[in-house]
Amino acid sequence: MNEIREIIKAYDAATLAGKKSALAAVVHVNGSSYRRPGARMMVTDDGELTGAISGGCLEGDALRKAMMVLSQQKSKLVTYDTNDEDDATIGIQLGCAGVIQVLFEPIDSDNPGNPIQLLRKAVSFRQRSVLVTFFSLEDKRNVQTGTCLLMEENGNISGAIPYPELQDSIVADIHDAMQQKLSSFKNYVSENFSVTAFIEYLQPAISLVIVGAGNDAIPLRVSA
Repeated sequence: MNEIREIIKAYDAATLAGKKSALAAVVHVNGSSYRRPGARMMVTDDGELTGAISGGCLEGDALRKAMMVLSQQKSKLVTYDTNDEDDATIGIQLGCAGVIQVLFEPIDSDNPGNPIQLLRKAVSFRQRSVLVTFFSLEDKRNVQTGTCLLMEENGNISGAIPYPELQDSIVADIHDAMQQKLSSFKNYVSENFSVTAFIEYLQPAISLVIVGAGNDAIPLRVSA
């Protein structure tokens, strides 16, 4: 949750300064990687990075991809195959050894349901929530719907499901994630489309109560 808060803080500063931002998120992994699905990094149009999607092996190329997404104002799914030992750019020597799917989304500051605003709601209150991100693994040139829905523990829903015919199935899967306290991936197929959903369970930050006013409590109070 701390990384999400830092991204929100950086986004607010960038928006105030008139900068455009893109969000890169790990949405699927096969094999091993430094960061798991749900890791995020925000990129501004002047190249400032907040957060991380790997241990350093992807950030350089991700910066370039984010700039392209900002230029085109269109979401993009990028596959990083770090199993390739001959790939000097992101190769296995840096400790990555998996196939990592990263979704890049331009952030529309005028849209109250953009990914950053959904994340903001997720961390505003100390309650569980589930965030839904849609992407297409089969056709990466297809429209990547992206992060579009948040359900909070109290039942509040922000955003919308862009596939009306999947409404019941997706809501049921969201409730399962909430009850089991686990993230999952779901594939939904119809005659018209095939889409994957990253149903991300977000655990609230741990509450810390500091009792006393001794010298040892002062650093804790400052950092809290």
